[in-house]
Amino acid sequence: MPDLFISYAREDRDTALALARALQSRGIDVWWDRELTGGGDFAAEIERNLKAAPVAVVLWSAASVRSDFVRDESSRARDLGKLLPVRIADVQLPLGFGTLHTLDLLDWDGDATDDACAALINQVLQRLAAAGPRDGRTDEAQRLANLAQLASEDTLSHRRSRRRLLLAAGAAGVAGVGTLGWIGWTRVNRREALDHLSAGLEDHFATPPRLESAQSQYTSALELDDSLAPAHYYLGHLYAQLMLRGSPPPAGEVLDALREDARFHFQSALDWEDGLDSVQRVVARSQLSLLTMADAAPPLTRPAEVASVGTGAASPSITPPPPPSSGSAASEPSRPRAPRVSAEPAVAQAALSRSEALFSADRDTRLAAGTSLTLDPAGAAESLPSAIAEARRALRSAPGAESTAQGVASTLALLERASPATLRAQQESLQAFLGELADSPLGAAQRDRAASLSAALQRSGARQPVAYLQIARESQRPLAQALARRLSAAGYVTPGIELTGEARAPDRPSLRVQGASDPELARWCQRALAEAVGAPVELVALRRATPGTDTYELWFDKSLCAPGGRQANGCAA
Repeated sequence: MPDLFISYAREDRDTALALARALQSRGIDVWWDRELTGGGDFAAEIERNLKAAPVAVVLWSAASVRSDFVRDESSRARDLGKLLPVRIADVQLPLGFGTLHTLDLLDWDGDATDDACAALINQVLQRLAAAGPRDGRTDEAQRLANLAQLASEDTLSHRRSRRRLLLAAGAAGVAGVGTLGWIGWTRVNRREALDHLSAGLEDHFATPPRLESAQSQYTSALELDDSLAPAHYYLGHLYAQLMLRGSPPPAGEVLDALREDARFHFQSALDWEDGLDSVQRVVARSQLSLLTMADAAPPLTRPAEVASVGTGAASPSITPPPPPSSGSAASEPSRPRAPRVSAEPAVAQAALSRSEALFSADRDTRLAAGTSLTLDPAGAAESLPSAIAEARRALRSAPGAESTAQGVASTLALLERASPATLRAQQESLQAFLGELADSPLGAAQRDRAASLSAALQRSGARQPVAYLQIARESQRPLAQALARRLSAAGYVTPGIELTGEARAPDRPSLRVQGASDPELARWCQRALAEAVGAPVELVALRRATPGTDTYELWFDKSLCAPGGRQANGCAA
């Protein structure tokens, strides 16, 4: 039974071969179609090995995103919960894969010790270890643990060499003081730095957390010893936590500064990795990947007010119902409720796993889960319903536990960033949660946050979702107008249709989801756009956007209604 299955396009065979060799050099059993037996049933053998392998890596490139075969293999792996997507070229991912966390192996030359390749190998090893023993092999868990240790030592060797050079340079600089004196001084510094780190951890994981004090202690530790990787690691998490603190949470330059501080400290933790365990290294790489992931484009921000009704190019907007002056989610009987589309089982299961991690008995697991959801607004919105359910369960079963206090605090932070549509959808469970929280030992400490959330829930009824329509050419306008009418009837504000021109238009129709906008509304918009243009629609997350309400950008592709391009019923002559 193989450990790993590789899905790739024929044009990327050399890269697949290099990756297979890199993985095999770490003792990982790799299957790819080079291993097909002569005369065998091609499709059946691929399917058998895809089902058998605990991990399936797909190599996304310009060729593979167009390959029906690669898409089919990847869809099956995703549905089985074993897909590990990797980009080997700077391409947009196919429909259904854009929201998955994807590793980058861009411009890779086949070096197995390259940082990006090392991160991929460690991801594979972590997943194999989590899968547990297979084939009745009782030594499998120990085998995987040994592989993980060897891989970590190999991939970190060049960083350790660099650190030895830096330490040697430092020693030479103080040679006049005396070698023994310098060694004694550094030991004292390290000991004092560790004391500050210990105090910082106590503050960081207190109930409630004392983040300002923890920040001061970690900073003091690094002033004494800048190579103390755990201090960088926990400071990276702390700055990520601060990205959700406050009502409203930070935005603009403040949010950018916190994101950059978190990125710097996670990178520094990896540069000075001695002192981090293997799990912390994987977590740091994962958080760094989220922090450095750039949005495909800046979010649209034109006003949401709608012009008068018109049918020509001069006044293309569709007028939605006027927003009420006040009201709540429960007092809007005349306003249409935007349709929703539930997540696929694999997506729902992943969201549940992230929510459960917020309440783990292990504090580092809780911290890593909270940071990941902070840095992934779409993932946080997907996980929120199960997070509320987990918080209610924890308040009933273990109200005084540290894991409950910290999990509830993380859930409240996610709720404070939640979009109006997400709050409305969770109204019943959210009100029950806030009531149970008020009656719990945590109620007094969280009273202000609970009151703020109750007020936000009341305001959410007056905040309609916004859908921007972007067309590439005038011949697409009738289609966009029909779609705008459908969106308006579903409760969306539809600002004026914008003619972007071919230069700005995407190659494929796409739905761009701003920030934490509700994912179930996003899936309905994706379906509505696909039906309007007669083609699959790519889902693109604009993670750094901070819209005031649920906001979606519906982009028509440049080939639709073009001479010689794809035609749809409704294209203007």
